[in-house]
Amino acid sequence: MMSVTEFKERGNEKFKAGEFEEALSLYTQALGLGDLKDSDKAVIYKNRAMCQLKLDKFEKAVADATEALDLVPNDPKALYRRCLAYEQLGQLENAFKDASSLLRVEPKNVAVQPILARLTPIIRDRSTKQNSMQEKVKQMFNLAFDKSNDKEKRLQAANNLIVLAREDGGIPLIMEHGGLGKLKEITFNEKDPDLLQAATRILSCLTQDSKSRSQTVYEEIGTVRLGQLMAMPVEGLSNSVAHLLLNMLHSIANWSEYQVKIEEFQEKKRNRDPAIHPRLVLDEYQQKFVDEVFTGLIKMLQHHKVSACGRDAAMELMIKTVTRKEGLLWTKKLLDTEAIEGLLLIAGAIKQHETLPVTDQSRMHASLLLNKIWEDLAGDKEADKFKEKVSVFFKEMFANEDLDSKVEAVRAISMLLQGPFEIGNMLLGFEGVTQIMLALAQSDRVMHQQIAVEAIVHSASKKDRCAGLLADAVPVLKKLYKDGADDNIKVRALVGMCKLGSFEGSDASNRPMADGSTITLAKACRKFLCSPEGDLQMKQWATEGLAYLTLDADVKEDLVTDPKALAAVIQACMNPSTSLMYAASVLFVNLTNSTDKREIAPEMVELAKYAKQHIPEEHPKDKPEYVKERVSRLVSSGMLRCLSALAMTESKNTREQVARVFLTVSTEEGYRGQIVQAGGVKLLLNLSLENNTDVGKHSAAQSLAKIAITQDPRISFSGQRMYEVVRPLVSLLNIERTGLQNFEALLALTNLSSISDSVRERIVAEKGIPMIEQYMYEEHELIPRAAIECMCNMVMNEKVAKTFEGENDKVKFFTLMCGDDDDKIVRAAAGALAVLTADSDIVCKKITQVTKWDEILMSVVVNESPDIQHRGCYIVKNILQASKDIAEKIFAGQFMEVLMAVSLLKEPERASAKECCLEALKIAEEYNIIQKNLDQL
Repeated sequence: MMSVTEFKERGNEKFKAGEFEEALSLYTQALGLGDLKDSDKAVIYKNRAMCQLKLDKFEKAVADATEALDLVPNDPKALYRRCLAYEQLGQLENAFKDASSLLRVEPKNVAVQPILARLTPIIRDRSTKQNSMQEKVKQMFNLAFDKSNDKEKRLQAANNLIVLAREDGGIPLIMEHGGLGKLKEITFNEKDPDLLQAATRILSCLTQDSKSRSQTVYEEIGTVRLGQLMAMPVEGLSNSVAHLLLNMLHSIANWSEYQVKIEEFQEKKRNRDPAIHPRLVLDEYQQKFVDEVFTGLIKMLQHHKVSACGRDAAMELMIKTVTRKEGLLWTKKLLDTEAIEGLLLIAGAIKQHETLPVTDQSRMHASLLLNKIWEDLAGDKEADKFKEKVSVFFKEMFANEDLDSKVEAVRAISMLLQGPFEIGNMLLGFEGVTQIMLALAQSDRVMHQQIAVEAIVHSASKKDRCAGLLADAVPVLKKLYKDGADDNIKVRALVGMCKLGSFEGSDASNRPMADGSTITLAKACRKFLCSPEGDLQMKQWATEGLAYLTLDADVKEDLVTDPKALAAVIQACMNPSTSLMYAASVLFVNLTNSTDKREIAPEMVELAKYAKQHIPEEHPKDKPEYVKERVSRLVSSGMLRCLSALAMTESKNTREQVARVFLTVSTEEGYRGQIVQAGGVKLLLNLSLENNTDVGKHSAAQSLAKIAITQDPRISFSGQRMYEVVRPLVSLLNIERTGLQNFEALLALTNLSSISDSVRERIVAEKGIPMIEQYMYEEHELIPRAAIECMCNMVMNEKVAKTFEGENDKVKFFTLMCGDDDDKIVRAAAGALAVLTADSDIVCKKITQVTKWDEILMSVVVNESPDIQHRGCYIVKNILQASKDIAEKIFAGQFMEVLMAVSLLKEPERASAKECCLEALKIAEEYNIIQKNLDQL
């Protein structure tokens, strides 16, 4: 065992050598040796603080310097190092205090004077602003909380306090003036909803990321009062209270920390690292608060005194908090309450019946929350319980003799058929359900017809599951479309017929309707779409009809060559309703042919013909030249802006369709700049990382790769996006991705890694190096070359370069690649070795241990390409510099003649290679290896 002194001295040596991690480890071991004098401890803590500074670990540097100061107060070095760390952390007041203390201890200290010169004007300016802000806060409080002032002045002051609460130093000022107490008074005694909303928004700012303030709000105001405020019929107030409760859940339950652990777990899972799924553990206080919020939200689902907007706010909050994977683990608890029944009631609610106050968005919120719960269920037992609750609810609704009850049940089924689909399809199998739908569709009441037709349309998702319904539905839909007096009914009936006519997909040989029927239906949809009298909802229904019909290439061509109809589609999709976002995204997928197409081998086609099996045929108008022209028309018409609007949804399926279309568009190089200009990079980053299917994420990532290959990354991925794009690109380096995705990701990373070392650091941090390396050995014509080119850039990073010095065959591989037949591979491999040999004698030595290394390097030195030749000459020069012994081996062969020959070249393009050779010969001269030869020159 080494002594404290030995550990410290070795640490000092490592520090001087720039090996800060090793020095830090040695100092830490010294501290762990047992009883030490305070003075010795202080010195080691100071040394550790300096290491932490060098490693940019500023918070740890503060901690170590503070430990040293606790042992030896006013120690100059400890004060100086803590001052530097505070400044880097942006804690300028603390840095100024330490600098001032240091100057008092050592008035002649030169190092601290520049720091004080920097900080003094900043602190003085902050102090002036602080005093000014103090006065402003007093004025705001006097105006906002004095009931004698008129509402406008109070509201303006309250809004100013919201702005203040979002600024640095604003919250402490509000707290110093008793802000919480005054805000409590408003929440209990104020009647004006605008002032109540302003108060809750200020409370949201105060509780964000603050456990203590959140607890104070909970204890002073309570969940009951907050629930009462959220239930009020003021949308802004309801949403503000929901946001406040979300902040309090994050802070009190340490939910934010839990979500960070979830992200870390998912990251480890992506990288196939062993990881244990984190658990949310709450103490008694936390559990009490969470349970109160949970109970209050459940009650709000069915309570008749809760406003429609309050109910929506409650559901939105539950959507964000319900799941096991990323929420507060409420799924199982919900099954023991009447939450499912409440959500089904909302899904079927009809405003005219006044059974429950709802908004136009309430049904979709209910469907989304039910879908979240369904997908989060753990095992068959919970799924069976969920189904049982649903079954009992609908059996009671249909058993009720009241017609309104049956209508609401059909409306709820219509919503469930949009998610969770399995539950919706289960309900279609209930006895008498389809008959009730058809009966309502033939009712004299417009509302009943509309609800029934919507249910029939949504029922037609799977042909094999609803064959009986469809057989009876077709004549009903035709009659409603032909004879209906209400356009809203007619357009829905039309969409139903469109859906039935699209069951055979894009197979041109098997049309379920008579020739020309799809064209006729499409014309009807376009008529509704272009009608100046039609409302937005009608246009969106017409868009949905076209989404089904555009599986037919004739319909696609008719639509994109009709400027008026195409403009109407674009307009309708710019602000689509939540329920029609998926249909709108499918429309663009069909128009651009962005679906996956499985290639069928010719021999399989012949076999199918022999067996008299049906073989799908491609429509002539789906050939590449037609698709290219359609994409051009769509981009020119503003489709890219529509895609941005459609991606603003929680639906993974919709987001996948949007990503597919972007991939198709980005395949054409000429459109990539337009994608960037339309804000597509930000959108694609979001689609590639969050809330998307795997196919959607990979499609978005591949689009980003295509953009990174041909566009200047400094423009396309400005600022932080340069680093954010690395993760989706690395995700494409997987054996489960296609060869094209691998290849394009490597090209994109090559382009990015040429920008700066900070980008290369990000690639290393995302564990991209092992992925890149595995593709260097791929049996493929292009992929290995792309991987080697990428590594040529990556070796400029110190961490990557260090790996070549370890016990591995990386240097050997790159040396052998210098002898490859592919000049591009040779250029990249030689470039990597040129960088590595410039800084590492170990790499130089490793090259000379490769079989026939001299022959390989000589082939590079005499390469016809000036660029490759220069790299070869540079490598040889570096190897000569590394060791006299190696230099003697080199000049024992034919290298001297080759280097001399290159040094005599006159071509301007070979000037760099010539210069390297002259330097190499100069080195050999200094070694006294070729003195005689130089004398003869």
